[in-house]
Amino acid sequence: MSSPEPIRLGSYRGFKMELSFDTYERKYKMTLRGARSYIISLGIDAHGNLTRMDNALESFPERLSDTERTLENTRQQLQNAKAELERPFAQEEELKTKSARLTELDALLNLEQKDEEIVDEEPDEEVEAGAKAVRAYAR
Repeated sequence: MSSPEPIRLGSYRGFKMELSFDTYERKYKMTLRGARSYIISLGIDAHGNLTRMDNALESFPERLSDTERTLENTRQQLQNAKAELERPFAQEEELKTKSARLTELDALLNLEQKDEEIVDEEPDEEVEAGAKAVRAYAR
């Protein structure tokens, strides 16, 4: 094969077969296509490749069983999550109290920052000169 594009080969045990070359791994791959696709890495031995294909097809019942268990587990988790949503939040009052206190503290911190900005500012030269003139005039 000179291209990584898959080539249709025929069918095997009811599955369409496509051969492709993975340029990254530098390996040939067989894709068995039915309702889903199953990729099998191929080796050098033709009999070994047939065994790999048969093993992949024979593992379907086990894969199906694993998938059904996972689906049932996911459904149970969904039911548990729905039940959890129905329950009131146990720390609701504590959350409100602490959120209010946080708001107060933020406001106090912001006031202190504004005061520091006013104190830290350099006096304007024109304002300073005007203040000296007023003091001199007042004497």
